[in-house]
This record gives sequence, C-alpha cells and structure tokens, in this order.
Amino acid sequence: MGTSILQEKMTGGMRNQQLAMMGAESAVRGTEAWLWHVRFNDPVGNPLPPCVGGTDTCVYRPSQTGTLLAGVQQFRSSFSWVSALPGMPSYAHVLSGLGGDEETASLARQPEVMIEDVGPNVPPKFGQQSGAIDPESQNAYHFYRITARSQGGNASVQRVVESVYSASNMTDAGAATP
Repeated sequence: MGTSILQEKMTGGMRNQQLAMMGAESAVRGTEAWLWHVRFNDPVGNPLPPCVGGTDTCVYRPSQTGTLLAGVQQFRSSFSWVSALPGMPSYAHVLSGLGGDEETASLARQPEVMIEDVGPNVPPKFGQQSGAIDPESQNAYHFYRITARSQGGNASVQRVVESVYSASNMTDAGAATP
C-alpha cells in the first residue's frame, strides 16, 4: 500500500512539472507568433516602443552598460513567483480555470511573459556597420529575448523558459514611414 501511494505522489509531481513546462513553452511560442504578427497589424509607426514608464505594450532594453533593470532580472531568475512588469502583453490563450474534460490540464494561473529587445541581428563578425553596403537594412531585424513563467496544476511548481527570437525592428521610433 505504501509503495503505491509513493508512486502516485511521484506521478502527480511529474504531471505538475509537465503542466508548468507546457504552460511556459506555450507562452513563449505564442509570444513569438504575436511578435511576428504585430508588425503586420500595425505596419506604420512604432508598434512596440521601448518601455519608459507608459502603460502601452512595450519592450525592455538593457542599459547602456549592458545591465538589466532589476525587475527584468528578477522576472528571469527568481525562484518564487514574479508577475511581469508593466507593458508586457498577456498570453491570449486561457490555460487556467478550465473545467469539464479540460479540468486536469488547468494551470494554477495564466503564464506571464517578458519581452526584451537585445539589439540588432547582424551577421557574425560584421557588427554595426555604416557606409554604402545596404545601410537601409542594418537595423531591419532585432533579437528579442522572450521569457515566460508558468505554474503547474498548483503553485508548488513553476518553470521559466527563454527564447531568443529574430523579428523585424519594432522599436525604431525614428524610422521613416512608407
């Protein structure tokens, strides 16, 4: 009897960990898709500006010295639950509070995401260039680090997943409009 109870606990723990991982992975992939489509939904202007205290959707950037804001670093590395900073998009698909046949797949809370603009996507060994070699496209694509946090079926398990994604530059406030 004691062995089967232990096996049930281990199975439940594994299930909880898998739910947390699936929630975090789902949030990362969903945010990648959202980043891909945000330029098409807002083709003119600055659809994803740097976060500077506003309430609109935005991205965080490292400081000039390369250090991250304390809130960004805490979201990426904390062992306890940390909510996303202001300006982050919410994950659109409902993964918590499910009922009926889907109840066993319900997470304790919705996954949360953080988006950082970590700089231009330039070819290896080339760095930032200027001159006549296609200067228009030098900042056409940027790397975005997406961090997602998710809990499992209860709050005792959480997973953090990161992805670096290359998408068109959506933070260039000085870009000329077509």
